[in-house]
Amino acid sequence: VDAGTLPELNAAELEAQLARDSSSLISAETSVMQVMLQLKALLNLDAAAPFDIATPPVDMIPVENLADLQPESVYALALVNLSQQKVIDLRLQAAKKSVDVAKGQMYPQITGFGSLSTNYVNLKEPIYTSGTPQATSAFVTVGSSNYSVYSPSFVKVGEKAVSLGSQLNKNFSQNIGIGLGIPIFNGGSARSNWERSKLQVKNWELTKEQDNQTLKQNVYKAYNDAVAAIQKYNADRKSVETAIKSFSFAQKRYDLNLLSTFDLINSQNNLLRARTQSLYSQYDFVFKMKLLEFYRGQGIKL
Repeated sequence: VDAGTLPELNAAELEAQLARDSSSLISAETSVMQVMLQLKALLNLDAAAPFDIATPPVDMIPVENLADLQPESVYALALVNLSQQKVIDLRLQAAKKSVDVAKGQMYPQITGFGSLSTNYVNLKEPIYTSGTPQATSAFVTVGSSNYSVYSPSFVKVGEKAVSLGSQLNKNFSQNIGIGLGIPIFNGGSARSNWERSKLQVKNWELTKEQDNQTLKQNVYKAYNDAVAAIQKYNADRKSVETAIKSFSFAQKRYDLNLLSTFDLINSQNNLLRARTQSLYSQYDFVFKMKLLEFYRGQGIKL
């Protein structure tokens, strides 16, 4: 433009494009900051804490072969490995055990019990000796003679310790017994509990069937999404190749003053959009494949 070989419109268009690109860059950086704040909130991190993420090259992320992720095989593995399916199976088993318990409450119950016990107290036994007999008011008549009745007396002369073995032996006791309980007067509550427990088993069986159907639909949907994603990614890659050729031709024509600045910028923007869409399609394809890996319940390869 300064040399007079191009009109001023070319320079104005380039300056306008620079301003638009600068605005887009600022908007993109702002979006990144907002998303980082949201990620901190999800991780329960302080908003002021330094934080950054590592973005692995998408080409380095291992992806399974789509042929190895057929929906039927993925669904079969999901039924065995997914934690949600295991939880439902365990709850169904618990419900079946509850039926057995409720049924057992309707039968007579025989109980048995027994016990052995003894004790020891740290006490001492008193030691007594015979004292002088004491006359009482009673008497005995023998023939024509009356004789007074004397009661013996004892005098405590000391104490002696009782051995542990002796006390345990003297205080030893035991008992044994059996009991019989017949559930007759319970107002039918035992049978009602039994019927309710069988209904609970039916509910869990229906829940398991419904959950399996939902899982199968999700697996097939994820497979179809992965197929569509890889087709779209392949199409976007071809679009990038075409856009590169188109921009190369546009650049050559621009260098020869055969193309306006506006058309060159438009071709450049088409190339950038194609690359952006291809990158988005690639990440979307990888995500869809990782979702299929997740449904297998065998972990996700990173």
